[in-house]
Formats: sequence, structure tokens, C-alpha cells
Amino acid sequence: MKFKRYIICAVALTLLFATSLNETANAKCEDSKKVIKAANKVIETPNAINIERYISVMKKRVVFHGFKKDYEAQADDCRSILYFLRKNKRSVDYGKYFSLLNDTYTKLGFKKSQANRLEIAKNLYLEGKYFAAGFEFLELAGEDYSPEICYEYLGDISAQFNNAQSAAIFYKKALEIEPENYCVTYKLGKLYKTLGKEDDAKEYFEKTINLTEDDEILNDIVKIYEEDLNSAKESGKESEISYEILGLAYQKLGEYEKTFKLFNRALQLKPDDIFLKYYLGNLLFDMAEYANAIEVYNSILSKNPYETQIRIARAKCYKANNMTNAAIKDYQVVLALYPNSMQAQYGLYKLLSGKNPDVIIKTFYPLNKNFVPNADFYNNLASILYQKGMVKDSINIYKKAIAKAPKAERAYVQLYKIYELEGNRAKAYELIQAAHKNLPNNQEIKKLYQATNTNAAGAKSSMALSYMANKEYAKALKIYNQIEPKDASLYESIAICYKSLRNYKAAIDSLSHAIKLDPVNSDHYYNIALLYLDLNSKKTAESYLEKAIGLDKTNLKARKLLSYIKQQEVDKSLDKAYSLYKKKDYKNTIVELNRAEKLYPNNPEVYYYKALTYKALGDSNNAYKFFEKTLSYDRAYYTCHFYMAEILEKRGREKDALEEYERFLGAEVEDQTMLKKAQNKVIELGKKYY
Repeated sequence: MKFKRYIICAVALTLLFATSLNETANAKCEDSKKVIKAANKVIETPNAINIERYISVMKKRVVFHGFKKDYEAQADDCRSILYFLRKNKRSVDYGKYFSLLNDTYTKLGFKKSQANRLEIAKNLYLEGKYFAAGFEFLELAGEDYSPEICYEYLGDISAQFNNAQSAAIFYKKALEIEPENYCVTYKLGKLYKTLGKEDDAKEYFEKTINLTEDDEILNDIVKIYEEDLNSAKESGKESEISYEILGLAYQKLGEYEKTFKLFNRALQLKPDDIFLKYYLGNLLFDMAEYANAIEVYNSILSKNPYETQIRIARAKCYKANNMTNAAIKDYQVVLALYPNSMQAQYGLYKLLSGKNPDVIIKTFYPLNKNFVPNADFYNNLASILYQKGMVKDSINIYKKAIAKAPKAERAYVQLYKIYELEGNRAKAYELIQAAHKNLPNNQEIKKLYQATNTNAAGAKSSMALSYMANKEYAKALKIYNQIEPKDASLYESIAICYKSLRNYKAAIDSLSHAIKLDPVNSDHYYNIALLYLDLNSKKTAESYLEKAIGLDKTNLKARKLLSYIKQQEVDKSLDKAYSLYKKKDYKNTIVELNRAEKLYPNNPEVYYYKALTYKALGDSNNAYKFFEKTLSYDRAYYTCHFYMAEILEKRGREKDALEEYERFLGAEVEDQTMLKKAQNKVIELGKKYY
């Protein structure tokens, strides 16, 4: 058994460092045993009775933490209660604990901004305080503040509660807002895989593989499906799905030989599956085997001539094989079937790039002699060209859109943004002047015109923020990097963009600049600590969190995160200490526990286990001292009273021992052996002193 700190759904750390299993089964870890038991009951059976019992236990803890002036813990307790009361916000109880929560904010000096509350919610999740975290995430989602983040965490919380249905609902809500969030599609894939819903798992894993470049996620998918295949081979129940997903993951990782074998095996199991053939063709394209890829695509199109995606894929192969006319024909067939196909329009434009735009566009619809491009056509084409990096072509097409419809705002706004992104300030200024002249009453044009003429930096910041809101971080970065001079808040925004793009080094560099410009801003240190945590540099993260707290004692999110990191480090020391304890190496056990104490001096767990170790060493003085110290931090470690009573009795202080036995019996004792012994002692000693 390992020496670990468990969260709500786990078994409490009551089985460790005891002289016997029965003695420790009733010990108390960091969260009271009653809370853990009540929370587990709610998770296992979320009925009204269990919820009421949990709320009742938490109400007592609110009072206890208030008495100790531990307002941080009291706030967490309030959130946990409010999680269950939130459906009736007009109730007296909800009002009482919501008011108390706000009182703790005042006492802690906590800024109640949505950004701070979101960070607190994330930290509560890390600490395993899922009900408390859930309350904040639900509130923030209701306020429409970063709902995609809130829903993802709510899905994670539901998954921790083994509530797959609820988790799926929340994850899908997150995807409605941010469809390309591969972390969420990955979680949904794993969720459905666990539930045995293979088709759903396949759908979300396919999306994940298509969206992500994250090797860690891809390798995990590989691991899942390799294990799946091994089990299937043993049972003789192989599925083409496993080979397909495993092949796609390996292809994304660049391991084409493995992918080729897997796709071929999948096709042996399901030879008429056109999607499998399509994937095989794409693989051959990636391997530069264009002729073989064309052969595969031909085999699909011979039976499915209207599969436009296959034609587009074949057109790319034709182009790679210098078969330009064949490629043009495929794109034209697609556009004949679907005139608005952006893929085909882009493919054909790219194929003929360098020619006059009007000549290229004429090849789009050769059978439609009456086709005349309108402003919307130009706008849509320009948009896809810019997305694909064809900047000059995009600009030329937007100009055509403006010429077609000089009183329409879309082309002006989009072209203005391109000029700004590309750093062509003069062109942007010239364009917005013309736009305002033609559309003086258009609100968006007016806003850009005023900003351009009054505050160039402000206009750029506003534009960058709009890109960030749309998750277009690379575009936001382009704009931010053009603004001079840069202040600390600008560097912080740049860091957010780099972090979102997973460029942690650049994000750290940006925050370092922010700190140089604004060295007393506690949040800068907190944010850089988050980056180091992402890089698994916990010690560096700790040092920055300590600086953040040193600058602002009320930075609750920094305090909670530092507490969480230190608790993790304590857990490692406790694991090591338990291993030494098990070997009866008590002296080195104490050494390890002393290290844990330095890391987290307010942790009652450490003192409790030190007391038990001294007890095993026969050092009753230190044992008693640390049992007392444990109780000074948390009275819920009720077994301390039993052990202290034994020590007092051996010292001849029977009356004091009697009082400790009575205190022990005042708790809800479950260990029948300890219970009976304490009861007998109370009777025996009671005869002498009562």
C-alpha cells in the first residue's frame, strides 16, 4: 500500500502509519473522515438523504473553520454547500452561505473578479474539492465567462464522479463553443471507449487525431488501441475500427510503415469501406506514392463518382504528379456538384496561381457561361485564400469585392484587418478613410475610423483582443508585436497568446518582460508559475508563487496553488516515509517526516504520522507532543485522544487519561476494538474519579 493523499472520491489516509490496521482505520487525514464518507455517499448515491447529510457535515465545518479563522477553508466549505443549494437560490440557506462566502472574500482581501474566481475554481479542482470547484464553474458558465473552460472542467468533475452521461453533456457543451478543442474531443473519445461505445469513441478519436499535434495525446491513443488489439486477437474478435484509429494515430506521428500495415489489415476485415480506402490513399499521398494513391482513389470513384472529397484528394495527387489538366477537371467536377466548395475553389486557385485572378475564376464553372462573380463570391474566396496564406491574392480579391459593392462593409473590415496584421499601417489608414467616406453611418467602420485617427495603439489592442476572443492567437500576436512601446499588460497578453499556442518559452520570456516593467504586480508571478507548472518545473513555480504571495498576501489563487504543490511534495515525502516505516527504519522515517514538515508546516497529517512513529520508537514524550500538535491544527484527528490517554495512563495521570478517553468516545468511533477498550477504561477509571 502506498502512502498517498486521496481526494474526495478516494480512500482516506487513515490506514497509514498505524501500529495495526484496526488502529489506523479510524485515523483522520487532511479532510475529516466524516466529510470524505459523506461525500463518497453522495457520489455513490446522490439522493436527497445523502446530500442532506453531506450539507449537515459541511455546515459544522464552516463553523469550525470560522472559529479557527481559517477563512480560506471556510470559503471552500461554503462553496461546497452552495453547490447543492444552487437550484434554489431564493432559499434562506443559500442566501446565508452565499453571504458568508462574500464575508470570507472581504476578510481575505480577495478580489471577486471573474478571472480570479476562475483561477480559484481551477485550483479547487486540483485540490480535489470537486463540489466547491463545481459551484464556481457553474456560476461562471451561467455568467457566460469562459464557458468553454467551465464546461470542460465540469465534464472532468462529472468524470471523477463516474457520471459518464453528465460528463458527455458538459464536454459537448464545451465543443459547441470551441469545436476544435482537441483536449475535449480526446476526453470524449476516452469516455466513450470506457463505456464500450466504439463508434462514438472512433468519431471523437478521429477528430482528435485530425486536430492535434500533441505527441502525448497521440501516443496515449496508440496505447489504448494497441491494448485493444491485443485483447481482440486473444479473443478472436478483431475490429477494423481498432486498426483504423491506430493507423491514423501512427500516421500523424509520421510512422507510415506501421500505418500502411494497419490500414491494409483493416481493409481485409472490411474491404468495401470507402473511408478506409480514402485513408489509405491519403497515407500513400503522404508517402509521396502518388500513382498508387490515384489508383486507390480511382477504385473508390468507380463505384462512388459523386464523392467530392475523394476527387479533391485525387486532384492533389494529380497536381503532385504534374498532371495539371486532370487536376483541373476534378476540381471543376466538384464545383459543378457543389458551387460553393471552398476546398475546390482554393485548390483550383492554388493550382493556377500566378495567372490573372479573373482568368482563374473563369475556370471555376466552365459550363456556366453566365456566371458573374458578385461581392459575396469575392469575399468568400478572399477569406479562404488568406486563411491558406495567400496574402497578396487575398488582398487583390478583397479589392474586387469593394469595387463590386463599395457600400458594403465586409470587404473593408476584412481588408483593414489584413493590412493591420501585415503591419501595413499606411494602407490600413488609407482604406478606413475610404470606407468611412462611403459608409459614414456604419457603426463598425465608424469605430475603426475613430480609433485609427485618435489612438493607433488602442485600435490595435482592440483588434488583438477580438482575435483572442475568437481563439485566433497567432493573429493576435501579430497585432500585439506591432504595438510600441509595450507595457506590462501588453506583455501579459502576448504571453497568453504564446501559452495558447503551446510556445511556453516565448510565454515565459514575455512575462519576464512584464515583471521587469511592473515588478510589484503579484499576478505576473502567479501567471509565470502556471507556465513553469506546465513544464513540470515545480520548484521554479513554487519560487514564483512565493514571490506573488510576498507581494500580495490576499492573492488567494497563488496561495491555493502553492498549497497544492507543497501538498504534492509532502505526499512524496510521506510515501517515502511510509516505505521506511514499513521496514521499521523509524529514525530515517522521522528524517523524511521532518522534510515534509519544512515543506508544509501547517499540515496535521505530518504531525500525526510523526507521533505514530515516535510511538513505535517508544518515545512517549515526543509522541504525546505531536499528537497534541496534530489536534491543534485539526480536532478531527480523534484517535490522537486515544493514544494520548494511553500515554497519560502509563505516566500515572489517570484522571487526565480518563478525560482523553472521554474525548475519544465523543467522536463517531468505528473501530470496535478501540471503542470497547476506551469504554472499559472510562468505566474503570470513572469509578475512581466520579
